[in-house]
Formats: sequence, C-alpha cells, structure tokens
Amino acid sequence: MGLRVFVSLLALCTSSIDGASLPYHDGYDYHFNHMGVHLDLALNTKDNLMIGGKAYVELPVSSIYEFIETNIHMFKDLLAPYQKQILDTSVVEIGKLFKIKTSMFKEFLKIKTFKADITFSGDKVLEGIYDIAVDYTFVLKDGTEEKGTLKMKGEKVGGKFITSVEVVSNSLTVPTKITVICNLPYTHDITVTGSFGKLFINIANDVSELSVRVVTEYLGHQYKYSAVLSLAEKFFTLTYQEPSEQPKTFVIKHKIVNSYPRIEITGYVPATSYYKVGEFKTELIQNQLYDYEVKHTFNGLEILKLKIGLTQANMEMTLAYRNFLKTRIVVDYTKKMITVLFPKTNTWITGNKSIEVNIEYQPTNKANPLEGGHIKMVAMKGSVPLFKFGGYFGLIINAAKYELLFKNFYLENALFINELGHLEISTDIIEAKFNAKIFIDLINKYGILNKIAVEAKAEKNTEVLFNIIFTTVETSPKLYIYFPYFLKKVLNIHDIKYLETKFEHVVSGYEHTITIGCNYKNIKFVVKITPTMFAYEHLVGQVSHFKHVVEFKFENTAKSFLVAVKSKFNLHEESPLYKMLYHLSPNYACFKEMTTNYHFEILDKTAMKAYISVYVLKDTALIFHFEFNNMQFPYKIMLKAPYLIVEYKPSTKEVKIVINSVTKTYYPTLTPIGENKFEFGINGEALAHVVIGIKNIEIITLHKALPTITAIFTWKTFSIFENSIGIQLLYKQIAHKILVGWNINTLAKAFMEVKMTGSGTNLLGDYELFHHLNWNIVDIKKIDLISTGKVLSTGLPYLNTPLMINGQLAFNDFVVKMKMTVEHKTETYTLIFLTKPFKIAFLPFFTFP
Repeated sequence: MGLRVFVSLLALCTSSIDGASLPYHDGYDYHFNHMGVHLDLALNTKDNLMIGGKAYVELPVSSIYEFIETNIHMFKDLLAPYQKQILDTSVVEIGKLFKIKTSMFKEFLKIKTFKADITFSGDKVLEGIYDIAVDYTFVLKDGTEEKGTLKMKGEKVGGKFITSVEVVSNSLTVPTKITVICNLPYTHDITVTGSFGKLFINIANDVSELSVRVVTEYLGHQYKYSAVLSLAEKFFTLTYQEPSEQPKTFVIKHKIVNSYPRIEITGYVPATSYYKVGEFKTELIQNQLYDYEVKHTFNGLEILKLKIGLTQANMEMTLAYRNFLKTRIVVDYTKKMITVLFPKTNTWITGNKSIEVNIEYQPTNKANPLEGGHIKMVAMKGSVPLFKFGGYFGLIINAAKYELLFKNFYLENALFINELGHLEISTDIIEAKFNAKIFIDLINKYGILNKIAVEAKAEKNTEVLFNIIFTTVETSPKLYIYFPYFLKKVLNIHDIKYLETKFEHVVSGYEHTITIGCNYKNIKFVVKITPTMFAYEHLVGQVSHFKHVVEFKFENTAKSFLVAVKSKFNLHEESPLYKMLYHLSPNYACFKEMTTNYHFEILDKTAMKAYISVYVLKDTALIFHFEFNNMQFPYKIMLKAPYLIVEYKPSTKEVKIVINSVTKTYYPTLTPIGENKFEFGINGEALAHVVIGIKNIEIITLHKALPTITAIFTWKTFSIFENSIGIQLLYKQIAHKILVGWNINTLAKAFMEVKMTGSGTNLLGDYELFHHLNWNIVDIKKIDLISTGKVLSTGLPYLNTPLMINGQLAFNDFVVKMKMTVEHKTETYTLIFLTKPFKIAFLPFFTFP
C-alpha cells in the first residue's frame, strides 16, 4: 500500500500528463481540474487553513505509465547503466515498450486511478491536537477496487500527548493501529497492532536510570527485550526472553572490594555454530596497587586467566588459556630486556619444544634512553634461532633540528607454519634491510615552512622493494618514488619505473613563477604572481588543460576608492574537469571559458557617488549582470540574469521582480504603504508587512494560510568587523531570540559570541544557550584561546540548573596546554591535556601519568 500511495503522489507532481476533464463536486469552495488531476477543497473558515475542512482528490496513476511509454527515449540512456541493480535486468525491449516485470513496479502497473476523501481539523496542531481521516480507493485496470481508511489523531490527556494512527483496508486481514503516549520528558509508550501481532515499546528515564523495554506478541506468544542503565547502582543490563524460557541476560557491574575497583561482566550465551549454550563470567580485578588479574569462566570452567604484577625492577605477566596455552612475559627494567616464554607444554605452537623471545634495547645515552640506541630481537626454538631482528634507532631534538633515524635495520626470518599448524624452520632464509630518516631544520626555511627531508629504503634478498625521497633542503625540492608494486597495482602506471616531481621557484623583479613538474606524461603545474595578477595553469605536455588568470586593481585616495577584478578561467576539451562538467550537463554546466568582472568605484567619498558593476559570461552567454550608478540623475539600478528581471523606481520606492520559470511567471512586489512600511506580495496576493527602521527590520506574516509570526532583525552598526545582530521570532506566547556579536577589527586579538534564549515551549520551557570565544595570536608560536559557555532549560530535568563550561587552550613554542571545566549542580569535571611534560587527565576519574 505504501508504494501505491507514493505512486499516487508522483502522479500529482507529473506536469506533462493530460487527462479528461472531471465534474466538480458539490459542497466545495475551491476546485482544481488540470492535467488529469482533480482536487476539490472546502475550508471551515477561509481565514485560517489550519482550522479544518475537507478535500476530494482524484489522480490518474496509469497516465504515468503511458507517459513513460511515449517518452521512452528520455529514460533509455539514464536507466541502462542501472537496470541490473535496480530492475534486476527485467527490462524487455527497453527501446520499444519499457515492460517492467519486477515486484518493485508490479503494483504500480495494476493501478488506474487513486481517489481519496479527506477531512481534517488542526486549529490546535501546534499543541499536538489534530484529527485527520482519509477514505481512499485504488481503482485497478481490471475494474476491481481496493478501499481503505487511514485515521491520524493527536490529543492531550492528563498532561500526556497521545498520537494514534489506524489503517483499515479490504486488502489487509487485520487493521493496523499505532498509538504513542508521551509524558515528557520521563516516559514514552508506543503500541503497534496489526496482522503481524502486537508490539509494545516503553522508554523511561529519570536522573538515575534509563530503561527501554520491548514486548512483541504473535499468536499469543510474547517475546520480551529490555535494556537498563542505572547510574545510581552502577550497572548496565540487557535481557531477552522467549516464550516459556528463562530470561537471557548480559550484566555489567562496578564494585569496590577491599578498597579496590572491580568490574564484573556476566551473561548467558545461546547455542550457536561457534559456542555451546551456557553462562559466562568475566572479572577485571585489582588486588593491590600493582597487582591486577583478569578471569573468564564459562559454565563454571576457567577458560582464561591473566595475572600482571609490577615491581621496581620488572613487570611479570602470566597468561593461561585452558590447559594448552601458557605464556610468561617478563620485562626487566634494569637490563632493558623483555623476555616472552612459551613453555613446551604448548604443543600446538611449539611442537613440544619451548620457544623463547628476547627483546633487548641498549641506549647510547643511559641518562636519556629516548635519544636512541640499538634494538635487538631474537626468537629461539630450543637452541635453534627462528628469526632475528634489530637495528639502530636515533632521535635528536635540539634548537637547530629534529631528526629521527632508523639505520641498518635487518630481519632474518626462517619461520613457516606446517600442515599441522606447528611452527617449523625453513632452509630458505628471508633477509630484509631497512633504512629511513626524517629531518626537520628549525633554523632554515623554504618559504614560510621549515626545510624538511624524508628518506626511506627497503630491500629483500638484495632486491630493492621501494625507495622514497622527499626533500626541500636542496635548492630545487623534489619527490622521488621508486615503488613498482604501488605504481603498477595502485596507480596503474606501467610505462615508467619511478615517479619524480621537481619544484622550481624563479623570481624576476616583482614576478614570482612557481613550476611543479612530473616525469609522468610531462605534467606541469605553473603559478605566476605579480602585484596586479595571479595565475595558475595545468599542462600535459604542451597542452594547457586549464588556466585561471585573475587581474586586479586597487586604489584608495582621500577622495576616491576603486577595486577592480577581472577573472578568466579556460578549460580544454581533454581536461578531466571539462569531461566531468560535460557529463553533468553539456549545455548548462560545461564551458570552455568563464569570464567574471567586478568593478566597485566611489568617485566622491563625501557625496557617496558610486559606480558598481558585476557581470559573468559563460563562453559568450551572459549569466549575470548587475549595475548600480548614482553619479547622475536618474539613478540606475539594473540586474540581468536568465529567468530574472528586477526593476526599481526611486520616485515611488517600488521594487518589482519578475521570475520566469518553465511553467509559470511569478511577480514578487515590495510596495510602500506608509512611512518606512512596505507590503510584500506575489502575483498580487499580500504575504507580509515589512517595516524598515534605522537599525532594525520587522516582518509580520499576513497570509490566511500562514500562522501570524513576527520576525524582528536588529543590528548595531553596518560594519562587518565589529557588530551585533539579533533575530527575534514571536508566535502567541512563544518567543525565540538569537544574538550574535563579534569584534574582529584586529584579527590577531578578537572575540565572537552567540546567545540563544526562548520561552513558551512545553518541551524546553525557558532556555538559554551561550558561548563566548576570544583569541590572542601573538605569532605562529604563541596562540591563546579562551571560551565560556552556559546551557539552561527549565523544561529538561537534567538542565533545569545551569551547566557552565569554561575552556582554555594555549599553544606556546610548540607546547600545547588545554584545560576544560564543566560545572553542573555540585559536580565539577575537568579535562586536562599537556604535551610538555606529557599529561592527560579527566578529573575526578583518572590522571596519567
């Protein structure tokens, strides 16, 4: 039925369908009979559409199919790429008959006409009270009819909002009804009944608990689902229960045992192809300050146990999984060594032999281990080495440079897994080498950025896998990539062995020329900058795929002011951008040359004599032209654009706008009716009154089909650098106000703030939202930001007392310091982040380190 209603609405929107004229129905005030669509409308009162009334609608749905058959050529190219995915390749002779056999359009092809009698009442719809009834009929092509009734009703009983939807149809075995009961903001009940059975949903929340309960009933059997989050008891529960079975639960609890925290997770696992039916329990235990334990049991059998112990000299971890995997890991701080031991009892991985992995780090400077050192890793199976890994790692941080170095890293691997899943030793040993360096020069710069060099090279059995170089340290920066797999498999480039990009910057007087060249297809990107021009161009070989040139002129004297900008953008037919625009629309989106000209000139600042001109050309077609000239009387204001004409008469202060669309012409007007008071209308019908003040504009709606809303716009000044703008909306007892203020006269030290207030709504009550942000930028190494905020809503129990937010962010010599505080009632939460010395904290919950 949902598809049929959608198709019926689609028929209403199809403007090219012609149908026979249908007779008007008695007892209706308004009639529409055009293009096969029949609509009769009667209102209880003509002053307000929302009071109520009745309507009769008749739609010729089958005409859509006839329209598609007649204009099949319009859809052939559009649907051909998608017929397999959307139509499941069920289009037979798409160029002739467009016969569709899939279930998606099966019901659509049966319908001839859709009819509906509608009655509605909604004078209190904004309060949630309304009543709508629809008696509909689907007339099929074989003459049979499918009738039904759709009822929607909203009411308020005892402070609760009740919304009900009921569908009765002769094509449905059981009527469908939906009822929603809301006791905002605490409980919500949703009941759905139909041929499928009954569905009940309850959502309840308060300060300490949130719960969702769902009950489905089918053929007298009930299936129950629930989820409960308790903040007071510190637990979360999921429950599922089938008819005549015990509930299946999943519970997370937080406890304090012997002054230390403990998290306990319990639940019931149903039988699946991967798990047996049973109960599980997982515990995260802190026995002492440096003693931790994780346990997992299933049906009373211990499956996993992990113990972690910390001392001043080492850290020891023991992992046991069932009876066939045991692992012991020891980290020795004094020897800078980590040992991982797999005992020989782990036959599935060791082949009845012990495996020991030793990881050793010897720093070059013991006082500062992070400066670098030698890393070595060896895995042994009994007395036979499985693999070796190591190399030198170096880190230099000082006032002159940052340097990260990976030198002479190696990997010798002789491992493989046999058919039984055991690790075995291969006679073919894989040898790999890796070297890399990242260098940042903190003294010398390339342009505004510090000079940088990145190199990486990897080899396998003496064969180079990849070699990547990126540097701005040299005179001409370059990017070199030798990576055969990446070039061929990812970039699909087969005719070159490496990819190299070079960067050149040439200065000649006031002209700067920047060229970026690539050896692939001789691609170049050229940028030229002069005091009066900016241009960039993309070339493939000697062919310019696109070129954009912007010329500008700026003059400012005590008497006059001039800004002139001319832009020209050229596209070549082989350019990917041109092909994309051509694919979107060859006539409207695609172009070879786009020209834009801006001219803003004030000839006399004292008399404010100005000339403004803006025009846009696409190839040779005019897209937009605006001109203003008050240097001589009569003043001239002109706007030209496709489908739009604007006319202004200074003598009568009347503005006329003509909008030409494909099907209809609209005439918006703004007519003076008093001092600084105007009437706005379209096609002679008044829509709103507009009152223009010195620093405010007031708009009041007039149309009978619209509620009476007053909108007031205010501003402090006409400056875009320092101002405050207010927007106020009034409707009966409901009021909303937005105030936006800023001061960016000095961009390095400025502020912005937003404040929203309102009253009269049932859900939010009286509310206030406020945010203020100010910043101070001394230079690129020193930036300070401070923000404050407030959230208040008397209608929401969580926010009926103010929520205060304060934040600070400081960036000083590459050190980040952030602090944000949230205060609500008697609680205070603080987030702290510091990079030097490193610290992260979310108080009062945790601090690291």
